[in-house]
Amino acid sequence: MEFFFVVKATQKSGKEDAVIWFTAKSEARANLQLDVELEDAGIETGRGKDYAKPVRTDFPVYNDLPEESTVDYTWCKRYELQDNGRTWLPKAGAESTGPVDNTAAPETTVKVETIVESVPLENRTPAVRFAVHLTCDKYQSHITKEQQLAASEMSLDDGNTYLQNLLLARYDIPEVAELSLNAEWKLVQTIKQVFSQDEAHEAEVIGAFMADWARADAGERNQLVEEWRSGRLTLLKSENTSIKDVATAQVPEPENGIQIDENDDETTRYPVVRMPFRKQLLAQFTANELRHHLTREEYEGISALEMDTDNSYVQNLLLAAENCEEVKGYDTKDLWRYTDAIRKVFSQKKRHELSLVLRFTRIWAATNYIDRGILVREWAAGNRISNVQRTDSGTNADGGYVTDRGEGAHHTLDTLDLEIACALLPMDFHHFEIPSSVLRRAKEIVAKKEEPWKSWSAILRNQPGVLAVNRAAIFNLIRIAPENIHHTPAAHLEFVNKIMTAEFNSAVELLPLPTPVVETEAPAEQPQVENLGCGVFSIDGLMVGNTAPVIDIPSNEVEKMENTAETTSDVQMETAKPEKDEDVGSVPPGESTDAANTQTDSIAPKEQQSEPIIEYPAYFEPGRYEGLPNDVYHAANGISSTQVKDARVSLMYFNARHVAKTIPRTASKVLDMGNLVHALALQPENLDVEFSVEPEIPEGAFTTTATLREFIDAYNASLPALLSADEIKALLEEYNASLPAPVPLGASLEETAQSYMALPAEYQRIEEGQKQTATAMKACIKEYNATLPVPVKTSGSRDALLEQLAIINPDQVAQEAQKPTPLKVSGTKADMIQAVKSVKPDAIFADELLDAWRNNPGEKILVTRQQLATARAIQSALMGHPTAGMLLTHPSRAVEVSYFGFDDETGLEVRVRPDLEIELDGVRIGADLKTISMWNVKQESLRARLHREIIDRDYHLSAAMYCETAALDQFFWIFVNKDENYHWIAIIEASTELLELGMLEYRKMMRAIATGFDSGEWPAPIIDDYTDELNDFDLRRLEALRAQA
Repeated sequence: MEFFFVVKATQKSGKEDAVIWFTAKSEARANLQLDVELEDAGIETGRGKDYAKPVRTDFPVYNDLPEESTVDYTWCKRYELQDNGRTWLPKAGAESTGPVDNTAAPETTVKVETIVESVPLENRTPAVRFAVHLTCDKYQSHITKEQQLAASEMSLDDGNTYLQNLLLARYDIPEVAELSLNAEWKLVQTIKQVFSQDEAHEAEVIGAFMADWARADAGERNQLVEEWRSGRLTLLKSENTSIKDVATAQVPEPENGIQIDENDDETTRYPVVRMPFRKQLLAQFTANELRHHLTREEYEGISALEMDTDNSYVQNLLLAAENCEEVKGYDTKDLWRYTDAIRKVFSQKKRHELSLVLRFTRIWAATNYIDRGILVREWAAGNRISNVQRTDSGTNADGGYVTDRGEGAHHTLDTLDLEIACALLPMDFHHFEIPSSVLRRAKEIVAKKEEPWKSWSAILRNQPGVLAVNRAAIFNLIRIAPENIHHTPAAHLEFVNKIMTAEFNSAVELLPLPTPVVETEAPAEQPQVENLGCGVFSIDGLMVGNTAPVIDIPSNEVEKMENTAETTSDVQMETAKPEKDEDVGSVPPGESTDAANTQTDSIAPKEQQSEPIIEYPAYFEPGRYEGLPNDVYHAANGISSTQVKDARVSLMYFNARHVAKTIPRTASKVLDMGNLVHALALQPENLDVEFSVEPEIPEGAFTTTATLREFIDAYNASLPALLSADEIKALLEEYNASLPAPVPLGASLEETAQSYMALPAEYQRIEEGQKQTATAMKACIKEYNATLPVPVKTSGSRDALLEQLAIINPDQVAQEAQKPTPLKVSGTKADMIQAVKSVKPDAIFADELLDAWRNNPGEKILVTRQQLATARAIQSALMGHPTAGMLLTHPSRAVEVSYFGFDDETGLEVRVRPDLEIELDGVRIGADLKTISMWNVKQESLRARLHREIIDRDYHLSAAMYCETAALDQFFWIFVNKDENYHWIAIIEASTELLELGMLEYRKMMRAIATGFDSGEWPAPIIDDYTDELNDFDLRRLEALRAQA
């Protein structure tokens, strides 16, 4: 069956369209062969590439068909594909040329720019770039159309042997293709220094210098140039000449280095080392031991195997090996080791993806020789590790065995540190259901490097195979260790080495914590609680003996009555949790410790036990995941679009935020209207989970001071009246008025004598015959007055007057005290609230309701009633919009679906999470909901402002990343204006060019991030000193001021 494909070039690439045809038994085989041929031709297809995806057409019947299985760039110049996308017809005025020249390539096509005066040099072909570098002593990023035309003619000049040898050497060195434009210019300038243009040079020698220069560090390249100029070039030239002389003296051999004669028999042996790479690989693959020679029958067998396209296992092996430069350079011994590893990892009875075989090949080639056995064992067991972990002392940290953590557990030395910290804590919990409070304390111990964790970590990190030890064994080891053993490092190490035997390390049962002994006053008379089973206990023992018995029950034998602690099932997930945003991963909650306890019968009712919660993996494999919580997604592995945007700020900022984490990101509980609208429009069921809405004030609640004062006045008016201060004073004055008046002393002798004579006879103490002096008479008067009742005080406060009234009428004061006291109307609002509470305990106060809401015990985002009303108005506008409402309420919609994958170019892990995705008739549509505030933007300027919003906030980069990772065909933004009572909606589709721009910017930043991870260098946004120049506006101002001067 014939298959004819057309591969159209993008308009921006400036390259020619290509066609290819071949014969295959099935469409699947044709697609496989198409990928191989395009890869061999250096053609990359897809979004962001120079060529679109290949399209199959009807097979044309013409005499000038190109050669089978060869990419041809001239067919589309003579024939035109019709509108139906299937039929080919000759172009008007085009003539068939018979034999077709298939050597033309898109790189050699000269395209002269006629519109723009200059073009970026980076987008030109390598031949044009090298020609420009060779003729320019200064670095140029853009060239004129005249320069481009001259460079193109120069690159096509076969008489320029210097440039042609330079280009031949360039294509043989893959590292040169990865150089930037500036580095490429520097390379050409150094070549001009080492290799004089007046002399003839071999392409092999130039290629050797290119390889050395490209692989050397930037700081060592100057020394490399000096070495080459000082004599290394002369040595290589002499070696190259001698090799050529020897080669010319030898008898020419066939291409594969093997000469098969018809007289050869079964005793003839052919050396494997002289065979082509593919046959060398298959020679080792088909043998159980190292092969150095093949018989004729064996040689014919591997030749047939090489051509068997139905054998996908062999074809995947060949393609994977040929795409790994390290494997292509192996000798026969290393090739046998490689094929032996392939046989052990990938069963020949199953079908395997080419990408998986290629991934293993590259990892195996990059792994140290001593670690390859462990790598093969791990992959054969299904654990597709990317490297072999080592302890701090350099020994193998993982024995390759499945521990009690499970087959899918991602256990590292960092999660081991967390397990050590958890085991050191005195709390009693299950080692696979660790409460969140314990986990937080453990992470704090690790971060602060507290003792004794520091000593335990230093010893266990150096234990060979420590990652193969069960978690239960780690807990048991630490729990049975003597107290304070870490103070003596030698004894500590000896204890660990003595205890950690193979049997001990495989333990799965957790030892209980040491039980403290509780002393009781009468242990012999302790009443016992008998367990009758099924959660029923007998308390008959409590009814006999002491009236207040003390029960001594070990703490590890009694179930807790209530369990409110959050627990987790896997410690290692905590190590991947980023700070939100990102940066350390959350631990998925699991079943509660009490629910899993099997040591004793539970005495807690089932409804009080915590229900099991969904567990999430510590590492997310590439794929689609629905229903991931926000904290789990943001803590998961992979680079998100937000992190790529941070890298666009600067790599220094990206490193500080997401690598070194010196710039922490704290989660804010301040309301973001976008989040609220997002929840109402996409996930209204999560509104109560994420937000706390301001409570409604019930009718009759006290809201202001006026309402409190009104209630107090009404309450006081209903009370029986109390004696006022004036009324009490009147009673006191009336009492004082009823008392006998004291006798006055008199101001003169006569007045004193009169007062003395008015005294009762018993107080007239002066005897007859004695002289009645004024002093003696006053003394008698004072004595009399002292016997009279003392008048009570009639001044002071009401309480003071009541005290005086209690002296003369205590019954009346007691009656007054039994009357209810009126509430105080004065004071602060809090004092008035307390006063109202004293007489009305069930009163509701608005301040208390709002204070309890603001305290936010659930750490939710607070939303006022006004904010909720605005958000619901926006929600109504969205649902009422014909397009937005259809997208948001479509039956096949999926909200917040997470995708994990790998970046094809850098191999870095990525993750995306579009707000909305819908599949309509096989077309996958993605959408993001965005809130904006553009109340003051004129209608004519709105489209430009929205475009600027997309570009400035890198929404197009996120959209391209979504389409790439989530395989979306179209992408929309739903913009809604959030200004109050002005909610208009704009539905914007991302154009192909906009997505391409976002994809190119995304690729550029991913390459920069990968370079940063590889080199450990994260440059600042400005690294070079520069001179500040005036812009056009400032120049005009300067000229105007000069004119005025």
